[in-house]
Amino acid sequence: MSKCAAKGIYESLDWCPGQTVLPGIRQKVLGIPKSWIAAWPTLPAIGGDVTKMAALASYTGNFTLAADKKWMSITVLTAKSNISSETQGETPSKTFLNKATLLYAGTDEDATGFCRQAIIDQFIFAIPQRNGKYRILGSEAFDPDVKVSQSSGEGDTGAGGTTIEAQSTDVCPSPFYPGKLETDDGDISGANGGAWPTE
Repeated sequence: MSKCAAKGIYESLDWCPGQTVLPGIRQKVLGIPKSWIAAWPTLPAIGGDVTKMAALASYTGNFTLAADKKWMSITVLTAKSNISSETQGETPSKTFLNKATLLYAGTDEDATGFCRQAIIDQFIFAIPQRNGKYRILGSEAFDPDVKVSQSSGEGDTGAGGTTIEAQSTDVCPSPFYPGKLETDDGDISGANGGAWPTE
């Protein structure tokens, strides 16, 4: 008799005509150096206590940040920014490679200073879908990577800007994070992008 128990939590995936799936991401992306995160929320284990398939894709708990640290915002051009995931590796060690392309409309000193630091650091991003739900690009277990490029644009109409390409291995396609995001502009709910509920 096999010692392996069935661990899957599978449910139907239904989409009905007339339901709009909004593409893209919202304009305000949040980022933070991994070293500023003191404690991470957790992802439920497959075969653990969860009973719904959707729960496997969502963190539980909140990020705990180092003293006086906050998530920083990056205003991106949504028409040229996106988040994606793809499978990598071989059984039994398959994981996901989560990626984001974020275009910032500027090549000024601040953007250039960010570029200089980010390529030699480990950066975590919280990226809001169009529906306001934040997804995390970055992992506690794996090292994220950031590449950047800048262009002044060409001629009279060419677009200039700073392109941030982030990627990280994870056990889930960019997990959803319904918890608290502490920013200089106040605490945000990762569930919908609104203000974090006050106690």
